[in-house]
Amino acid sequence: MKLKFLKVSGVIAAVGILGACGTGSSNTDSDGNEVETITFINHKTDWEGNGKWDEYMAEFNEKYPNINVEIQTITDYAGQVKTRMNSKEYGDLLMIPGDINPQDYSTFFEPLGDKSELSEKYLGLNDRSYQGISYGIPTQMNATGMVVNMQVFKDAGIEDFPKTPEDFIEALEMIKENDEDVTPLYTNYAAGWTLSNWDFVRAGAAGDADFTNKMTSDPAPFSDGKIMNTIYSTLYQASSKGLIEADPTTTDWEQSKIDLANGKIGVMVLGSWAVPQIQEANPDNAENITFQAFPMTAPDGKQYMGVGGDYNLGINVNSEHKEAARKLLDWLVNESDYAKDNGGLPSLIGAEYPDSLKDSQAAGVELLEENPAPEGKESLFSDINNQSELGIGSTDNEKQRMIDSAIGNTSESFDAIMDDFNSRWSNAIEAVSGN
Repeated sequence: MKLKFLKVSGVIAAVGILGACGTGSSNTDSDGNEVETITFINHKTDWEGNGKWDEYMAEFNEKYPNINVEIQTITDYAGQVKTRMNSKEYGDLLMIPGDINPQDYSTFFEPLGDKSELSEKYLGLNDRSYQGISYGIPTQMNATGMVVNMQVFKDAGIEDFPKTPEDFIEALEMIKENDEDVTPLYTNYAAGWTLSNWDFVRAGAAGDADFTNKMTSDPAPFSDGKIMNTIYSTLYQASSKGLIEADPTTTDWEQSKIDLANGKIGVMVLGSWAVPQIQEANPDNAENITFQAFPMTAPDGKQYMGVGGDYNLGINVNSEHKEAARKLLDWLVNESDYAKDNGGLPSLIGAEYPDSLKDSQAAGVELLEENPAPEGKESLFSDINNQSELGIGSTDNEKQRMIDSAIGNTSESFDAIMDDFNSRWSNAIEAVSGN
């Protein structure tokens, strides 16, 4: 099926030529067979530009010729979709925004099945399941760690990627000393979402699949010597030592990918999904771009990378074409190359590691998926996080606050920020659980 792309109210919509238009419509083809048109809303705006969605939907229609898929790609995905979710008009199939409260899943999304049964086939079901029911399946699994231009490190005399925060900071200093025109660590402060990756490394850095669950009962998880403090301290030290971009408030996400590919940046904290995007920015130097674990070693002497689901595919509970939407969901997850093409690990159990993770696999880094919350506490971390307004894993304000402090834009100290975090977290635990 050939798709034509139209710009509608800031949204790029790929509209099939099979005739039906609008969400949840039906029509018939020349043979009298019913053709359903469903709307799939997603964040892959780059695929609108490079024709990937054309290719994917043409392949989908080879199997399901009577399902016409209208693609809508949105740049500010989470914000715009959450606004649309105030009505019933948020497509038939969509990528579930990350900060929907678990207890609200059933209000917005169709149940996909029993979690225990689906877990025999898929990874990453913890995030979008509630009370034993799954409402989303990950498009792919991502590891979170460091996207690295290893040639930059080698040029500075560093052959192996550091395994401790101290060695990491020292390596960044060596890069800066070797070439002042290179930014050792690029924070992407202004992008509006990238700094959340510093939160997502927590379980891998700890080597503990129950780390997030344990945070719900720890009144002071940001104290000196604890994992969250060490992660944030690494960001703070790099910033205070001038090892990040000169003016963080003017960072440019798209340009940063090009600069990392071209050796003007040493490292960025991101998900493994970013590797192919950066490699595509300079295919001649693609072999220089590797994916490494956050520079911490767990108490057992191993290194881990936390792995979790990317955007989950969910079905609008208000959809009039849920069966067709489920066919597209299953095809994307089970049969398409979506995960591979995006540098991720397929959510299907037993799938092959993507190229972006094979370097880490060869180095002995183990992938770690966090354990689900205990029954009855599925929303506890989310509730405490929301109550504290720290935005762990969802907003960048507090990470920006650390950087502002480190570079002298504010007068508060790192210790004062961590004390504030502990106070807010402790108060939130008490407010939410009464402990």
